[in-house]
Amino acid sequence: MSAAEAPGPATEAKTKGPVVIIHDIFNYETGNDDRHKKKRAKTTSGNDNNDSESKRNRPKILRPESNKLLEDMLYPLPEKDFLQRHFRRNAVCIQREPRSRSNHIIVSDICSNYLFDLDVRQIFAETSSENVFLWLSSPSSDATAFPTTTTATANSLNSVEISDPETAHALYVSGSHPAYCRAPPTLEQRLVGSLLRATGLGCGHYHPPHTETVTLGGGTTLGRGEVELFVGAAAPPAPRGGGGSGDEVGNNRTTGWHTDFQENFTIQLSGVKRWTLRRGRIRHPLRATTPHYARDASVVENQLKVARLSCLGENTTVHQCGKKVVSAAEIDVGAYGFEYGENNAYGPEQTVTLCPGDVLYFPSGMWHRVESVEPGVSLNVSLMGTNYATLVCEALRHLMVGRDEGWREVVASRPGEEGGALEHLRGMLGGLSRLVDDFVTKQGGAQSLLPPALCHPPLGPEEEEGPLEGEDGDDINNDCDSDEEENQSSKDETSGPLNERMEGNDEENQSSTDERSGSVNKQIMKDESDDEEEEDVPSSGIIIPIDDFKGSSGWTCERPSDARLIKNPLASLISMTDIAGFHQQHRSLDGNVDNADNHDEMKKRYILNVNFAGNEMMESHIRVILETSNPKSIDLMDWYLECEAQGQNPGNTFMQNSKENGFSDGNNSKHTPPLCLFYYGYFSWGNERSTFR
Repeated sequence: MSAAEAPGPATEAKTKGPVVIIHDIFNYETGNDDRHKKKRAKTTSGNDNNDSESKRNRPKILRPESNKLLEDMLYPLPEKDFLQRHFRRNAVCIQREPRSRSNHIIVSDICSNYLFDLDVRQIFAETSSENVFLWLSSPSSDATAFPTTTTATANSLNSVEISDPETAHALYVSGSHPAYCRAPPTLEQRLVGSLLRATGLGCGHYHPPHTETVTLGGGTTLGRGEVELFVGAAAPPAPRGGGGSGDEVGNNRTTGWHTDFQENFTIQLSGVKRWTLRRGRIRHPLRATTPHYARDASVVENQLKVARLSCLGENTTVHQCGKKVVSAAEIDVGAYGFEYGENNAYGPEQTVTLCPGDVLYFPSGMWHRVESVEPGVSLNVSLMGTNYATLVCEALRHLMVGRDEGWREVVASRPGEEGGALEHLRGMLGGLSRLVDDFVTKQGGAQSLLPPALCHPPLGPEEEEGPLEGEDGDDINNDCDSDEEENQSSKDETSGPLNERMEGNDEENQSSTDERSGSVNKQIMKDESDDEEEEDVPSSGIIIPIDDFKGSSGWTCERPSDARLIKNPLASLISMTDIAGFHQQHRSLDGNVDNADNHDEMKKRYILNVNFAGNEMMESHIRVILETSNPKSIDLMDWYLECEAQGQNPGNTFMQNSKENGFSDGNNSKHTPPLCLFYYGYFSWGNERSTFR
């Protein structure tokens, strides 16, 4: 269905192919909407269009800092429809009017404020990548333009890595070589962070790799991503005597068939690209499949073994969208899992053309090939998340090395030695099922693996990244008719480093945060001026007020009447005093502050780490700093530390006091565990009726 045939602003083209095409017929250049000339139609959600719905949050410009970025990218397709019906199922293409080869106004902010008006030289200079990749034409190409089944040889891409941006630019200009590099850090952080939160991948948690701040997730955050820039080049001169159109598979303007393991959002910034897509048979792929880039046998071997692990085996059945397609016995094992063909793909091929302003989403595992029709720049956001196998295995490793020294022992054995590595392993495996069973039934299980803090949007600086507010406090995307002064104000805000916004603690941000989640303003980074006296203190991270904590909006912690308190075996508390004691400082490094002007007030900090021993770098899934000046809270937190030091479980030591709705320790002093310890996974309730929302 063409744009001219589309009867409404949110029309879904009927197709059996892998791509759902949505036409946005609002003309962003003229501001005209010709819906009154079209027949009324139903939106993708099945409701009749009306003026209020069609004008629903229409974006004037895509702004990476907006907390409605995904909604704006997908307009006029409702975000809810996309997430419920298409995300991780179908490709979706948003095609916008006018279908012009020139730059589209909707991507003007990205181009001007983040990508230097698409100045390639400066893009190369500011990339997040260590190198710029240039694609070269294949030495020979005798393949036809669209083969039914490709070969690695015919599709092989050649590339060179250039560390010097000036050299890369010179080669790009002089040699007609398309280029690839990562986007500048600020743009990457905002796009990835916003889209992870909107899609829920990795439960929406993201730690930017370009910042030194340690926040939720640390280096093992559940969500990851990167932003790639593909810079097209003019077609090379035709060889003497003809003999080629420049469109053959394997040239440097076309990538052959391949799949990705990420969820991908592509925004066409300039130029024109033609995408051809087809569904793949591998669900939730662990790795990409890149026969077009197979430069040595190791690439083929690694990708093939992973692909077959995902799809082949005893009683294995290949599925498409949850339905049985073919059994493993019916598959040509010799071809399955690497090259494009009937064994690895199904359904029809479908081609879509992206012009400036268009957006294409395609899920992991979908086969695709891309041709650069007209030189330009496209931006691709690749989103990744931790799979359940990794999450559980990292937790099991944490439990194993913490519970029995035998698991920490290095594997060693000599030929002929009795009681060597094999016997040791048999003995350890004999107790593994009990360890797993205890964790699942007695130590919180799933709640200990995924505490509320990982199931809700991030608090503190992570939350501050999303909405960028103007001087009047309104989201800049809510007003499509904002004047130039407002646009300039937002431009000034976006031009600074992301860390300045993350670490800032100005009154306006505090006020807006208070409205959303109580006193979360206390949980964001301290000003540099506040920390000057504590230089070298290992206190980077989210500061959580123990005594005034409410958690994320919508979260509650309800205690069933017969609940028992469970200490998470993956969680550990450390007093900042313990760390500071190893440093030679002129003053205490644990955050103790003497306020001589008013009264003596002691602030004490504790570091909470959750699930950190499952990776080589000992990086935590959760790391937060808990702070209090309340003597009772300090006594309680110190008591938790004492329990850990003595190998006691504070959850088992407490006794329920239903009359006071609190708990009593061995000295019968009544305490209620702080809510923040439930939110960040130190405690949970051991009852099926426990509620963590």
